[in-house]
Amino acid sequence: MSAFGILGATYPLLSACSGKNSSEYLNEKITKIEIFRYDINIPRYFSWGTWHNRQHLFIKISAGDFYGWTETPASKNNPNYQPTEWVKYLEKFKGLTLGEAQKRLASEQVLGSKRSLKMLESLDMALLDLSGRLQNKSAVELLRLKGTNPVPGLYCILDKDENKVRKEAEKSIEQNLGHHLKFKMYGDEKVDLKLLKTIRDVLGDEAVVISDVNKGYKKWKSLDELKSILNRFKANGLNAIEDPAHLKTEQWIQLQEMVGDLTLIPDAPMRPAWKGINTMQKGMGHIYNLHPSTMGSLTHTAKLAHKVKEIGAKVMIGDDSLVGPACSAWQQIAIGVGATWVEAIEKKEDSKTYLECLQSAATKKESNGYYSFKPVPGFGLEIDVNRLKKVSKLYVEI
Repeated sequence: MSAFGILGATYPLLSACSGKNSSEYLNEKITKIEIFRYDINIPRYFSWGTWHNRQHLFIKISAGDFYGWTETPASKNNPNYQPTEWVKYLEKFKGLTLGEAQKRLASEQVLGSKRSLKMLESLDMALLDLSGRLQNKSAVELLRLKGTNPVPGLYCILDKDENKVRKEAEKSIEQNLGHHLKFKMYGDEKVDLKLLKTIRDVLGDEAVVISDVNKGYKKWKSLDELKSILNRFKANGLNAIEDPAHLKTEQWIQLQEMVGDLTLIPDAPMRPAWKGINTMQKGMGHIYNLHPSTMGSLTHTAKLAHKVKEIGAKVMIGDDSLVGPACSAWQQIAIGVGATWVEAIEKKEDSKTYLECLQSAATKKESNGYYSFKPVPGFGLEIDVNRLKKVSKLYVEI
């Protein structure tokens, strides 16, 4: 693909503008880049290990008085983390015009790219936010997404302790999110069934309950054996399961047929978005997960969502334990693509300090636990920067 072809595929907003205004907007120079390190010290338990603490980066990219926000989970279990690689990468963009920055980014959003997907996606989000503010258009409009209906938030539980899982399920009800809940499985049927039964005991029969195993079931020798495991979960109230095992495309399709109305959710096969567009197939699942921090490109994500809809399936927006600016952006994308739910939501404990810095957002959590938004330029976040500096563990200006 030529450089021009890549640019056109990745940034439809460039071709959407014409004449003097387009030229003026593209010539705006990036004048300032700021990094805020936001730490979370709440353990999260996965099938493959534990996050005892995490170090997220909130990044603000400015062109004069205009700016764009983004967020990335940069490190875990590393309280002394320094964003050296990020500084080195972002330095290359300071002083570029917006058009030059978009072109440089787009050249790396391709098959075979060695650049971190998190870096590509995070920069994409900030530039899209900045572009929207400069053009007085919402980022969702620039992505050519038409959905406007509120989307249910998905509460996620990351714990193996049955008592803690029960308490978390009760919290989901307190936060008006008990209608959709996701929990981590650990590839141990006895443990996973116990957690599922605990959640159903708290939420009752009406809630939508899904699980994510991160390909954790490994000891099966045939699809029939794996089907039997999944059917036992279905019999105990599981509605959907994400990445139950390492599966080839044809195995995904066969297994979905075998388990009937238990929804399979492919996640790993969709990464990154520009690869997922070519590799996903009809029948792999009833819902396809578009997972933040793994898509690499928001425009390709929008195209991938359209393809999922074209084959008669549904889209969900996942999460990377996001806590700040990226939550609102992904909620807007979820609404724009008409997702069945959005997992990337602000967390009461993890996001507490960030929310105290937040002045306004385009998205809103409604009383029923659904997320709505009113279009504003870019992704529309307004954050008290001085306050954010004070609560950040580290602040770097590039």
